[in-house]
Amino acid sequence: MDFTSDKVWLSKTRDLSDQTRDIQYLALSYCWGGTVNMRSLKENIHHREQHGLFIADLPAVIRDAIAVTRRLKFEYLWVDSLCICQDDEQEWKNEAALMADIYGGSVFTISALSSPNANIGFLGPRPRSIVPIGSMKFSGKGEEHYDGDRPLLLFIRGIPQRLDIELTSGRLSRRGWPLQERILAPGVLHFGRDQVFWECNEDHSMSETGNSIDKSLRLIDTSNDCHNTAVNNNYPPLWHRLIQDFMRRDLSVFSDRLHAISGLAARLRKMGAITGRYVAGLWESELDVLLLWEKHQERLPSTVPVKKNTQVSTWSWAHVDRRNYIFERFTAKSTLLAPAKFKFEDDTQDMQSMCPGAVVPSCQVVLHGFVQEMNRVIIPNASQSFTAGRKTLRDYDRFWFSLLALDDDIDGLSSYYSIRMMDNAAEKIEKPYERYKIQYLVLEQADSEDLAEAEGRSVYKRIGRLSLVAHSKDGSMKPFPITPDCNTRYSDIFMDEGTPLLTNGQWREIILI
Repeated sequence: MDFTSDKVWLSKTRDLSDQTRDIQYLALSYCWGGTVNMRSLKENIHHREQHGLFIADLPAVIRDAIAVTRRLKFEYLWVDSLCICQDDEQEWKNEAALMADIYGGSVFTISALSSPNANIGFLGPRPRSIVPIGSMKFSGKGEEHYDGDRPLLLFIRGIPQRLDIELTSGRLSRRGWPLQERILAPGVLHFGRDQVFWECNEDHSMSETGNSIDKSLRLIDTSNDCHNTAVNNNYPPLWHRLIQDFMRRDLSVFSDRLHAISGLAARLRKMGAITGRYVAGLWESELDVLLLWEKHQERLPSTVPVKKNTQVSTWSWAHVDRRNYIFERFTAKSTLLAPAKFKFEDDTQDMQSMCPGAVVPSCQVVLHGFVQEMNRVIIPNASQSFTAGRKTLRDYDRFWFSLLALDDDIDGLSSYYSIRMMDNAAEKIEKPYERYKIQYLVLEQADSEDLAEAEGRSVYKRIGRLSLVAHSKDGSMKPFPITPDCNTRYSDIFMDEGTPLLTNGQWREIILI
């Protein structure tokens, strides 16, 4: 980068003359806020490499980022809208898979935290709130310019916003892609509304006012999170936390979901935080737990259409467009009842699932567990779409509270099934408010004609999750285990009208698509 030129040029890293040193560059994280002007496209990208582009023509956020880069004496700056050909689908996918390397390889990332879109820069005059705190009088003696008969008004400058507030309230923090951009970078220079924050993976994070920044704001702590998976008592596990944060954010393109977190998956694999195969936002090493996601209770009118990514399997949270997904809590005392594993159609998919940054949106999941037909009455009507269905059930000696969370609107006319996934029968329940809980996936039978290698197994689609929580009037909670020898025990849970909730149970191996 020429520090005085009114132009900048696009440079291919493989064409840079000095290959003997590491290229030091900064990266930019910002909110597009719609279509960004001056994007690199097939029709202009080669011209930009040869002839450059005028800085004055670029959006304000990019102009400010160039100014910061030059002021700090760095030669290169990576900006997605300029460095990726936006209308070349294959190049876009290739570059999206390299986000862990791109942001992770930067010296640090410039975060335009205060800019709502690319056309509003982050440099310039800052708002300085002045707060009146009262008045007082002086005698006026010895004061050349003060009339003692007038009260003197006192003001203080307002306290600048803290980083935690900026990170939760800023527009950038409500967008999907910036989550991994912030986490992957070795350090982030945040330009907030009224001050600058420095954040890094070490213990040197602080604000412009000199205050240190709480390290807990970092979603990944490489010193503590490497073994924080679903098989220990830490809750919520690392991947759960990341997905729950990611799902509250917006994406302009719904189908970008898996690409926008692929860098995080690649980083976690490299850290050794999570191992094994990764498909459609779920890890095989935690698959039986991660399958128990559900959308948090939303009350949307039935006229609101649900976006679906038909390229993503129904068992993945990325299949439907909903926010605030939550995962079931799993502890060392919980019992997983349906072992799960991925089943790939070919070796290429299998190999891709082990590649850092690769996006494999779909494959089959094989489950071996206790499958039962579900009473259709518990399924909400169409007018209750996207709300959680609640019913009180009973068996011979206790009451049960059910919570049904559907992934999407369903017609209520098909046959529905459940597979028991987890319970806490091994926990010692000692207090009246502790509850015995069973978790199910709710399924709809799929047409297996188009499914290769079904091998006689029943094929299902996931449509929701069902939780059953036991309680009794006297507070007695005697947990009872589930084994193949007593698999009819939970067929004795009845609806209000006396019909069983779940019937015709048997242990079997099934396929989810």
